[in-house]
Amino acid sequence: MNGSIIAILLACLWLTGCNDRQALKPAFDTYLSRVANVLGVDAPSLGEPPPLPTLPAQRRLQLPQPRVSAGLLDTLKLGECRLLGLVSEHNSPIGKSQNAGAVLLYHLHFQQGLEDCLAQSHDDELHAWLAALQQQKAPLLPGYHWNMMVAEPEIRAALTPRQRPVPPDHRGFQSTLHAFALFADLQRQAAGHLSLKGIDATEFNSRLGGLYNNHYLGELYYSLHSAAHYLQQSLDFLQRLTQFDCDPAGQADAERLRNAMEHYYIKDIQGQLSELDRRFAQLAPLLAQSLSAPTERYSAMAEYRNWYASGLESQIYVRYRRLTLEHARAWQDFLRRCNLSPG
Repeated sequence: MNGSIIAILLACLWLTGCNDRQALKPAFDTYLSRVANVLGVDAPSLGEPPPLPTLPAQRRLQLPQPRVSAGLLDTLKLGECRLLGLVSEHNSPIGKSQNAGAVLLYHLHFQQGLEDCLAQSHDDELHAWLAALQQQKAPLLPGYHWNMMVAEPEIRAALTPRQRPVPPDHRGFQSTLHAFALFADLQRQAAGHLSLKGIDATEFNSRLGGLYNNHYLGELYYSLHSAAHYLQQSLDFLQRLTQFDCDPAGQADAERLRNAMEHYYIKDIQGQLSELDRRFAQLAPLLAQSLSAPTERYSAMAEYRNWYASGLESQIYVRYRRLTLEHARAWQDFLRRCNLSPG
């Protein structure tokens, strides 16, 4: 008996959690049913959105990185730059098992150490050797950043599209924003802007940790995608407005249609859509910066970047915005034709 009660309670909690995330679809259902009621027709049944393009497998995206090595005597020169400790730690058994993020941080810190040493060195021979080493390693830095973005488990999980919308309180957004702001910063540093604020391992791990079990970004993808899907289905249904009789006999129903739109769309749906828009607009430039694909992986990453990581030109956002505006124009045309002003 007790087991049955617990099972029922767990099922209720599970369903409540799902329903909390499904606020947009019921809102569209209610909105379209109210419009259909005024028109005297059946409301459309909203179908599920089609699957989204996913993140390619890690093996298709990760880049092999050449190793830059030096002889023992040359390596000892790094002692004058106080970099021997950093190199020794990186080459230790623990260092060799570091994840992709730690590897990137090592190479950025090493490159910054070379910059500082070059600025302070008055030994011509040492200066020439350091400059050559710096030129060898600098072109490799973007590859280390790329490998971090496509290999770190937390980042891959965050970038994976989900099959559920964001929660109503948008929990997980701030941690996602902070993490991708860091990744964008690291990408700029890897591209040669070493004058930017250095990132230590503690800060990196803290921000990366904010993505642990945090699927906000993938849920945001789904929310925009499903919103566009419901808007398209709504527009197909609202074609009936073009045939509506705006003569005096139909004026009362025209006003009821306007009221249904204002109460059930503007009040219950538009605010949710605006919030999705605002959140993606904040993340979009960070995604575009962080996921700048190297030439060798541009083709493998093209579909993902086109859909999600092309800033405000990302296909998922462009389609959503277009359908939002088309929906607004459908009602504007109706109100103008029936000589009605917004309430």
